[in-house]
Amino acid sequence: MTKTFHFDASVLRRFNSAYDTFQEDAAFESRGSFLRAFPRNNLPKLKIDDYVIGLHSPTFCDHVEAKTRLWGVIGGSTAIKFGIYFGKTRSDAQRKYRFSHKFGDDKGNAFRSVRKALVRLVEEGSRRRPNFAAIDANALSQMFKAKILSLYFPQQFLNVCSGEHLELLASKLGLSEGHFLSEYQHLLLRVKKQNSITRGWSNTKFMRFLYDTFIRREKKEASPIEKPRGKSRRRVNFEDIHNQRSAIGAKAEKFALEWERKRLIGAQLDHLVERIEDRRDRPGFGYDFLSYTSDEQRRFIEVKSAAKLDQGHRFFLSDNEHATSRSAEHRESYYFYLVTFDGKGEPSDLIPVLAESLYLHAEIAPSCYTVRFRVKPFVGSLVQRTMKTGRSAIGEIPFSVAFDLPVQAGVR
Repeated sequence: MTKTFHFDASVLRRFNSAYDTFQEDAAFESRGSFLRAFPRNNLPKLKIDDYVIGLHSPTFCDHVEAKTRLWGVIGGSTAIKFGIYFGKTRSDAQRKYRFSHKFGDDKGNAFRSVRKALVRLVEEGSRRRPNFAAIDANALSQMFKAKILSLYFPQQFLNVCSGEHLELLASKLGLSEGHFLSEYQHLLLRVKKQNSITRGWSNTKFMRFLYDTFIRREKKEASPIEKPRGKSRRRVNFEDIHNQRSAIGAKAEKFALEWERKRLIGAQLDHLVERIEDRRDRPGFGYDFLSYTSDEQRRFIEVKSAAKLDQGHRFFLSDNEHATSRSAEHRESYYFYLVTFDGKGEPSDLIPVLAESLYLHAEIAPSCYTVRFRVKPFVGSLVQRTMKTGRSAIGEIPFSVAFDLPVQAGVR
């Protein structure tokens, strides 16, 4: 049995209230992308050029190190940690396959040995009761192994990859000495599940709490959004915006929907992918997609194309969307999915941000109004109508102005 560690409840609540889900959502999406690209059943057939870093992107090693960085960091060492890679060294500028000779004497044998070690690692990690001794004895490097296990089996292994950090956290949390490093990954999850508050947190959230509390105490979670550095004086051409909005919006929405599907997969909510509801053709709802943050919590998603300006980014928001995002029913679960585009006009990245958080860090200003009215007949028309009908047509006709307040939000 794991010794129960008692966290300070006030510390947990303080962390929870300040926690920004942006990095968590991005970490889930990156894991979902990895699982789609490299399902574990396909690993025995993995080819060398789809494994090594340095040839093209994305490969298996690209995903594990860089593309899933928000899930867990394994940087700081050379590419030899992968067993084999394609590139150069400080003493040799020629780009070629390079490998650790513990795996073989040529690239073919080295890769086959690496792949065999990878397959064995995943087999051990998939067991209900993992063989921690076999995992630690596996020839792949420590951080690489730990990251792979946490990506494929988050229900068994916490996404803390450094051996030094695993031992430090184990000591801080009162775990006994002498365990295997992979076992500490497993035991840290048990600690998480023993606490009534952290039990409901994701692995990524718990990992960040451990790092912020015990390893990097001075580092604070930063919002991806901040106010623009100056006032926008740019003229807005609404005719051009209207002409471009449909094409750009459709690309952004398609990109965001796929991103959300991968986030659910990465968050171990695969069963909810088919339950995403498309509500774009029903604007009265005030958002584009209905999804889920957990089995019990709904997520309201409004997709926005974030246009790059001199002072940051901008998007437009309708009065209905704004009102919906701030309503009691939606405000804690209403997200903007801000899609940015590359130089070719294609979606390149997505920032998921809670609307309430964005409003705190962005500049919001009215940019146009919709004016509705009826015109009261002028005097000449009144005289003509009176002569024709013999009745007075003088009377007050209602005049009203309805305001539609799109929001101008600066995003960096």
